[in-house]
Amino acid sequence: MKSRESCVVITTTDSEEVANKIASDLVEQRLAACVQVDKVKSFFYYEDECRQEKEFRLMIKAASKNYKLIEESIKLNHNYQLPQIIKLDITGGLVKYIDWIHASSVL
Repeated sequence: MKSRESCVVITTTDSEEVANKIASDLVEQRLAACVQVDKVKSFFYYEDECRQEKEFRLMIKAASKNYKLIEESIKLNHNYQLPQIIKLDITGGLVKYIDWIHASSVL
């Protein structure tokens, strides 16, 4: 039986061009079924300073088996020295949607 483990990977960048490059590469390589890009305002503490920045958040839906390749692709294309890359396991959801994630993100 095939594994149905799925995940959402989240990353952010301050560049729309970088966000679009990461998203299109992941979908074109079929590492991700879908990548949503939206504008957000981030508040964070970095290098001894409280910061506020406009960023683009990528919500990447994929089969969990593709996570390491997704992480490598993000690192390759990212413009940050320390990019946010967080994997959240999907523990439930509409079965037909989960099936679509797996059918769309194949190696």
